[in-house]
Amino acid sequence: ERERERERERRELAGRLDCSTMALLLLALTAGLAPSLRPAAVGGRAAQPLMMPKATPKVPYKFPGMEESTWISVFSRMYRERIILLSNYINDDFANQMIATLLYMESEDARSPVAMYFNVAGGDTKAGLALHDTMRMMPYEFQTVNMGMCAQVAAFLVASGTKGKRFALPNSRFRMENPRVDPIYDSDGNPQVRIMQATEMRLEVCEVLRDKKRMIEGLAEFTGRSVDLLTEDFKRDFYLTADEAFEYGLVDKVLVPKRKGDVVLSKMQ
Repeated sequence: ERERERERERRELAGRLDCSTMALLLLALTAGLAPSLRPAAVGGRAAQPLMMPKATPKVPYKFPGMEESTWISVFSRMYRERIILLSNYINDDFANQMIATLLYMESEDARSPVAMYFNVAGGDTKAGLALHDTMRMMPYEFQTVNMGMCAQVAAFLVASGTKGKRFALPNSRFRMENPRVDPIYDSDGNPQVRIMQATEMRLEVCEVLRDKKRMIEGLAEFTGRSVDLLTEDFKRDFYLTADEAFEYGLVDKVLVPKRKGDVVLSKMQ
């Protein structure tokens, strides 16, 4: 009788362990931490379909000399095609990343043009001007496209593209803003309140006015408008639609998608 009782207890314990093990395995599979349970194919390779991982969008790419495709970041794939998407607030860190990317593209191919797509709600003036100066140094041409909203220095960068290759989508907007005092960030990237003496404040104001002068002179070159007219416009911030930006000289063309499959009402029965 005791042997039967012990055997029953051992089976119950084994059952509980199996349930716990399966629960942990299921949790690991859900989190992507456990290997697939699919059987291995002939030759030791796992017979698994190519599935996109979660989180950051990724696309399959086959590197030269490799037999199978691997998943890489969609942004990395775009970089290989010399396409850059700018969607972050342009601060020093982001500008440094873009500058490094442009320098690498120059070392890889100094002739092929680079396409830059913008949807940027703003940025620090100094960081944007650093990116602009790097663009001017590059030997290749830049195609710039405003896809949504380009504010302040982002609008300046779109206008600084190669003449004839500056575009805007129909529903995009430009917000033309005066330069402001760039914030100071802590180690986590959070802006900090600046406490300045009167002399420091005067220096900052002079620097902001100097940046405004640089940007107006640059816009005069990009748009063909006079410095006096731009100075008058920038007495306050203002918005421009895509068509207004074309008239203003910020872009060379508004990209209107071609319609497909339109139905002619007069031919309908």
